Amino acid sequence: AAPSVEQITAVLHNVAMKESITLPPNLASTIARESNRNLRKALLMLEAAKVQAAGRALSDQQEIPATDWELYIRQLALDITNEQSPQRLMAAREKLYELLVNCIPASTILKRLVEELLTKIPDEDLKVSVMEWAAFYEHRIAQGSKEIFHLEAFIAKYMAMYRKYLNELFG
Repeated sequence: AAPSVEQITAVLHNVAMKESITLPPNLASTIARESNRNLRKALLMLEAAKVQAAGRALSDQQEIPATDWELYIRQLALDITNEQSPQRLMAAREKLYELLVNCIPASTILKRLVEELLTKIPDEDLKVSVMEWAAFYEHRIAQGSKEIFHLEAFIAKYMAMYRKYLNELFG
């Protein structure tokens, strides 16, 4: 089982003490929560926050930068929400390949992509449909090979659903 937020906070304080870093308790708690109980990610987030502080002391209001692959997925979600076309689908496929080649698991890509898409969708019914289809394709990813096909199929399905939603909304 994943460690609790309290356990991750304790580990962060222990590491900070050994590295002679003053870690505010609220920042440690924020990092532990935002890491989704992933200790490795929490340690990387602490390291990124320290680098971003550039010699200054860490503060409770310290911004915690997202990882490069998370920013890449955020941009992918924005791209496929802004334009639904065959060219955009091909560009999305290239981004998916890039993520997979860099050892980001397909299930992680799908989960993070859905999280990003849900923040961009105003309609509750569409959100439910997106989650249903995400579950369908996540199951397909777990069952088969060629993860890229299932990820691309999910994006194509999302683009079709979102285009239909926009057409119904604006006529």
